Formats: sequence, C-alpha cells, structure tokens
Amino acid sequence: MPCRQARKAYLRDTRPASRKTARRGIAIALLSWVLLTADRSAFAADEGLLAWWRFDDGKGRTTVDAVSRIPDQLIGNFKFTEGVSGTGLKCDGFTTCLTRKAKDAPKLGDAFSVEAWVAVQAYPWGWCPVVSRRTGHTAGYLFGVDARGRVGLHMAVGGQWRECTSEVTVPLMTWVHVAGTFDAGSGLAVYLNGEKAGTLASSGSPTYADDVDLLIGRNHTKEPAMFSALWGAADQPVHFAFDGIIDEVKIHGRCLTADDVQKAFQAGRPSTPPNLKPRRMPSGPKDIHRFGAFYHHLKYCEEWDAIWRGSGPDVVVAFKFAPVRLVFWRGVSYAPCWVTEKDNWFTNEFMERGPARKSRGCSESMSDKRAHYSHVKILENSDARAVVYWRNAPVGINYEFAFVDEITGWGDWSEEYHTIYPDGVAVRKVVMWSNNFKEWHEWCQSIQPLHSGQRPEDVLDAKRIMSVANMKGETKTFGRESGEKGYGFPTILGANIQIVYLASKYNPFLVLDDREGKNDRGRPGPEILRASGDGWSEHSAFPWGNHWPVTQIPVLARYPQAADRPSHTWTSTQYSAAYEITDNSMTKIMLCGLTDEPVEGLLPLARSWLRAPKLTVNSAAFVNEGYDPTERAYVLACKDHDKPAKLEADIAANEKSPLANLALVIKDWGKAGATARLNQVPVEAGEDFAVGHRDRMEGTDLIVWIRTTSTTPVHIELTPAGK
Repeated sequence: MPCRQARKAYLRDTRPASRKTARRGIAIALLSWVLLTADRSAFAADEGLLAWWRFDDGKGRTTVDAVSRIPDQLIGNFKFTEGVSGTGLKCDGFTTCLTRKAKDAPKLGDAFSVEAWVAVQAYPWGWCPVVSRRTGHTAGYLFGVDARGRVGLHMAVGGQWRECTSEVTVPLMTWVHVAGTFDAGSGLAVYLNGEKAGTLASSGSPTYADDVDLLIGRNHTKEPAMFSALWGAADQPVHFAFDGIIDEVKIHGRCLTADDVQKAFQAGRPSTPPNLKPRRMPSGPKDIHRFGAFYHHLKYCEEWDAIWRGSGPDVVVAFKFAPVRLVFWRGVSYAPCWVTEKDNWFTNEFMERGPARKSRGCSESMSDKRAHYSHVKILENSDARAVVYWRNAPVGINYEFAFVDEITGWGDWSEEYHTIYPDGVAVRKVVMWSNNFKEWHEWCQSIQPLHSGQRPEDVLDAKRIMSVANMKGETKTFGRESGEKGYGFPTILGANIQIVYLASKYNPFLVLDDREGKNDRGRPGPEILRASGDGWSEHSAFPWGNHWPVTQIPVLARYPQAADRPSHTWTSTQYSAAYEITDNSMTKIMLCGLTDEPVEGLLPLARSWLRAPKLTVNSAAFVNEGYDPTERAYVLACKDHDKPAKLEADIAANEKSPLANLALVIKDWGKAGATARLNQVPVEAGEDFAVGHRDRMEGTDLIVWIRTTSTTPVHIELTPAGK
C-alpha cells in the first residue's frame, strides 16, 4: 500500500499553477516514494535475508529484527551508541547479550551466511560470538572473534566440529566488516573488510541446534579463557561477553559469494570512527598540587564500574614536589601503586602463598579480583605525613584460603601500614599473619601494572631496566640478558637498594632492611634477584600477564596476545630478614617511593634509616624513646600531658649515619602547634617544615617533618606555638 500511495501522490496534480510548483510537487512525491520503499527495496536486493539487527530502534531492553519484526530481548549492561549506520549495540565485555528464542530463530539449511560490522574494544578471553546458536561442539554454529582477534565460523558438519579461522586479526577500536559463509558443497569461509581471510573444505550435512536460543554478543555457557595456565586454574570456565560495538548483523539463507561480501563491505563503510576510547587506570585529578591522603572514588570505565558492587572510596596520596601519586585502587584490590609523572605504575607486591588446601592458583590479593577480602583506610593525614592502612587476605582465584588453622578457623591475613612523608618516601610495614611460615611465602616483588595499549617494552628499556646498590656503596645496572628465562638471576652481594626505570623522571625505588638473620629463602641478609632471559612470550621480551589488574574473571597467569587490556610485567624479587616474628606473625619493613636520584644518590637516605644518627634530648620535660624505623621517625614523649615545653635536642649526624629529612613523633604534646629552629636558624613553615597531630584515646601527639640533610651534627629546637 505505501508504494501505491506514493505513486498516486506523484500523479495527483497534473495541472500545476506553475512549472516551479510542479517541480516541487514532483520532488516531494519522489522523496516520499523513496523513503516509504527503502526497507522493502533493501530486502528485495537479497531475497535470502533471514534476519537483520540494525540496532537503530533501541529503546529500553528490546531491539527489533528488521526482517521478522520480532522484538528481541537485550540482557545485561549495554548502551546504544553511534554505529556504522544510525546506532549500534555497545557491549560491556561482561554481561551483554541479545537473545532470540529458539522457536523464532532463523531456520538454516545447506547454505547460509552471517555478516556484521564490529569495533573491538578488547579481545575476548576466548571465542566469543557475534552470533551463536550451538550446543557445545556437537551441534549448531558460532561466528565470532577469539582472544587474538581472529575471526571464525565454527559449526557442526558431517558429524564433526569444524573451525574456519582467519589468519589476520581484527584491529582494535576500528570499524571492521566481518562475514562467514557456509555451503554444504564447498565448505566454510571467513572475510574481513570484504577480503577472504580463511577457508575450510568440509563435506556432509550440517547439524543445527534448533532447540537452542540464538545469542548475539555472548556464549551460551561458561568457557575457559584461552592462553591461561598454572596449577589447575587454566581450565576454570568463565562467563564473558563481546567488548565493543556490534552493528548491522545479518543472517542470510544462502552462501554469499566473494563479490557479494565485497559489495556489502563497500556499501556499508562508515565515515567516522567508532565511539570507543582507550582505557587507562585512574590515579585521580591531575591538578592536585598539595601533599596529603584523600578518599576519592576512582572511575575506570563505565562498563567496568557498572558491575562493581559497593561505593566505598579508593585512596590517593598526592605530593606537592611533583605530579606523582601513591594509589590504593579497587581495580588492583587496593594494592599500593606508585604512579610516576608519566602515568606509569609500579607496586612492591603483597603477601603471596602457593596453592594449598582448597585454594586454586597463587594465594594472593592479585587473585582477589573483586576485593572480597581487601580494604583500605586513612589512619593519619596532615601536612607532616599520611598513614594509610591496607588489610587483605591472600586467597586463590576461587576465594579460598590456602592455610587455615583447624582449631580457630582463621586463614592467612596481611596488614600493610604505609607511613608517607612529603618528600615522596614511605615506610612500608607488612605484617603477615599465618600459622604456617614453613611453606613458601613472598612479600616483595617489583611489578609494573600497564595500561591497555602499553606493552612492557613501552615502559622498560631492555638495556637499562634497573640499578641496585648495597650499603657499601657498590652499584650495578642491569638490562635484559639473553639465555634461559628465569626469576632468580643474582645482582650484587648484599643488594638492598633498587631503582626500576619506567621511562620517567621520577622512578620507583626501594630500600630493604639489611638486618642480620635468614631471609625468606633461608639465606643471610637482603637479596635482590632479577627476572631475565628469553622465551617469556611470543609477544614480548619481558614477563607479561593480563590476569591482573582490573580483570574480573577467575584466571591465573594469562599470557597477553595483544596490549588490549591492562596487564603487568615484573623485573625482580626481594628478600630480607624479618623485622619481628611471633608465633603467628612475621613483620617486614622497607622504604619505597619515587625519586629522580641515581641509585648511589639513595645511599644517604638508606643510611639515615638503617643507621639513624643518635638523638640526645636536652630538655628534662621529654623522654627519648628512640628511633622507630617502622615510622622513619624519632619518638619522644612529653612528661606533662598536653602541656608541652620547649624541646631541644642534638642529632649526631655523620657520613656513616647522615640525616636525610627529619621526622619526629612527640607523644602527648597536645593540640598546640610548634615553631622550629635548626642550628639556631628559624625554619619557615611550608615546603620545608610541617606539623600535624595524631589523636589517640590516651592523648594527642605532635608529628613534625623538616626537610634537611646533613653529615654533621644538628641542633634542633621546637617551641610550642604561642610561646
């Protein structure tokens, strides 16, 4: 009827008042006729078209197939965004799925074709359908993309599961036309952007899964993630969905020719790129130029953020001296990460145990993908210092504990206290709780989390990866060496100072406690061992995994096939003797932070912490409780609570025990502030001098931080504010 009405409109006025109005009437009538017959003419061009999901009518949770006019249900999180024509379906990578009920799905015979336009944000964890209707590998078909970005048409033919897969891969964040064809006489073929990309001869009749729903964007069942390994975790089945945009999905009841596919590609080529953006791990607003710890809800991407349960904030520590950060983010299970001015990330690891009991894979916070057993909070925050507390449990990817006390029911737990000062240096105090330290455990490894789009080579220079030093002043710089790969390559004897170079001005450093005693490997004192050698991956010269960060699926040790997701590499592992041991706990301490110094430039800092110069109190109103390396501070106590007097003290700094920035904790000082003098010279409050307070049930303590370095004795005076 619309066609007849359009023709009548065209013929209606045969005697126009003028040629101009006649031409106008003819033009309007022709346009109406074209618009009214557009869909019908499109179908007429291919009489074998069985289904066509255009996603242009998307409202709510249904979209209509333009051929059958059946409204199909959309499940999970999704949105409609700019497509190749009109709008397309943006899938979240986790939950998105279009479902066509089995009774209404297209009936296929001895020939069919599937085509679509796709823009991939990240490759799926395994084979993921653009369109699928199958029962395992016994019936039906799957047309989709795999973890390498290859396109495939897989189906049951002649009693076998046959797989036709492209050699070339789909580029990321780019519109690509993909097609798959089948003919019982000639076999299977797949196409990318109009070009044939793979063929597979087959014989026999197809076996379809006619009692199964048709799905777009997600598998029917859980599937193992490809390229994962280790300790029985590789076969863990997982749910995942297409991550990116799907548009203009068509199913034909015939085998399209190569010419048909090329024409379809040319006819549909979009003029604008897909509405996809690179994803970067968040470290907070860039315009914060003051020191302090802040609760802040860090947002990653809307798809990932949408599935997260809970609104608890993350913690960001900012610094005034440089645009660098210390970040505790749920996307890394709150593991503390140093972020350079180039937005390159680094962490010193966490308590890790091997697989045991019911735990699958490594037992560590890295396996706690949803931060079930991990939280962070700010204990102190002032101009003088911040203290951040992170509690976590080392669990397997199935959230089971490796070691559990059968009497108490308690498993392993870990507490970390990060005491951070304005100079970008923090004390990391790790308390590991367990009833079994005889089994393998680890607490410190240099790990570099990577953004999507980054490979290890983008942040690590193979010729200059890291430098180490010991307390004697011996140093050495290492690059990647050829040979058999491994984790345990030695550095130098007694190495306890390290810098890893991350293509930044400010690079992460650490200083290990060098006290006597056996380390975690049963050897004396501190050790730093390197990862090096060849054969880590066909895609990188360095160790590389994308099972963490951000990843939500329960997978361990997955090897990236591209830089499509956040990932990580690692360069070295550190060992030192325990600072303290009890019947069920072990405490380790270290310094860490970001520096623009060479490795030898960290020796004064290391000596000031491990060989702290003696402080002598010259005021009778105070008690000297000594130097506390877990706080990087001298601790004193005011005898008269909340009534501080003037404090005078001498610090016996020298070459072997230098002073490298001064921190004081004065218990029971009260709420009063303080002014300072060093060697009779007033110190201005600001970048070189800051005070803060710490409240306890028993009283209020004064925290003092002074920027100063010295290898000669220093006299300090602190006067209560207002006196």
